[in-house]
Amino acid sequence: MTGVKVQSGSSWFDVNTLLIPVHLADLKHWVLVKLELTSWTIEVYDSLQHEGCHNARVREGLECLAVFIPMLAERINLFDIKKRDPPGIHPIPVTIIKDIPK
Repeated sequence: MTGVKVQSGSSWFDVNTLLIPVHLADLKHWVLVKLELTSWTIEVYDSLQHEGCHNARVREGLECLAVFIPMLAERINLFDIKKRDPPGIHPIPVTIIKDIPK
């Protein structure tokens, strides 16, 4: 990410969905994060999902994104275009999607 642009060259103001591959170093595992800028939600696609400890560690590993992205959005005035309800800088809810193909 560079300012208000993703590597594709599209402005954050022009897209509604971001797909972000994330490496969780402590798990030695990659997950795909889908950030919806219209509903302000994060969906996690994890091929090794398990209930309990693994999912808790995945959530913990993504906490920085859930906290940082609203701060970035506020800084670049993205909330003026992509409204958030309730408004404000608070963490984005994270949902781990179940039953995905492996």
